[in-house]
Amino acid sequence: MPNGTGRWFYVALPAVFASLATAKAGGQDNKQDGFSDIYQSGKYELTLSSGALFSPIGADHDRPTLNYTLSTLQFGWMFTDVRGSGWLRGNWETTGEIMGGTVFAGRGNYMAGATGWLKYNFVQPDWRVAPYLGAGVGAEATDFDPSLIGETFNFNLNIAAGMKCFITSRWALDLQCRYQHISNAKISNRDIGINAVGPIVGLSYLF
Repeated sequence: MPNGTGRWFYVALPAVFASLATAKAGGQDNKQDGFSDIYQSGKYELTLSSGALFSPIGADHDRPTLNYTLSTLQFGWMFTDVRGSGWLRGNWETTGEIMGGTVFAGRGNYMAGATGWLKYNFVQPDWRVAPYLGAGVGAEATDFDPSLIGETFNFNLNIAAGMKCFITSRWALDLQCRYQHISNAKISNRDIGINAVGPIVGLSYLF
């Protein structure tokens, strides 16, 4: 588990999701056709977000602490219509992300790179939230702890679970829990790697 203040996220997330998922959308902004339309093929999403990732986690408990901020700008494209029924009803989206971060606990200063994502959005017509799952692969330049990664150039692997909480029919608060692995794929002799997890909060515009 992440150390420090990151632990609150894992306590709050289930409660937030449970309360929002059962809330009925009201008014013109939340009609079935209007809500589903923003997740149809050919629509776009722009998200600005920021958060913090904490390591080590799990079996990595004996590694040095490396906690860092993560700020991202994402541009997403819906490439399928909303399909299916029941709780699996939803669509597929691909997203490009540029990201940067700074270390606030541990050795190192900066990280800057890009990631490509594939996401599945769970879209229910009468909910104010749209949960999603995503996986991403990318690369970055970083001077993070050289005892963990011995190269400036590294790769990243990501898994995310989150939800968009709609404020209007186009604007949404994005709440996400992200796991990120950073390593240089054995380009360097030093490649223990970094495994971090933490909360990301953002604002999305869908159009």
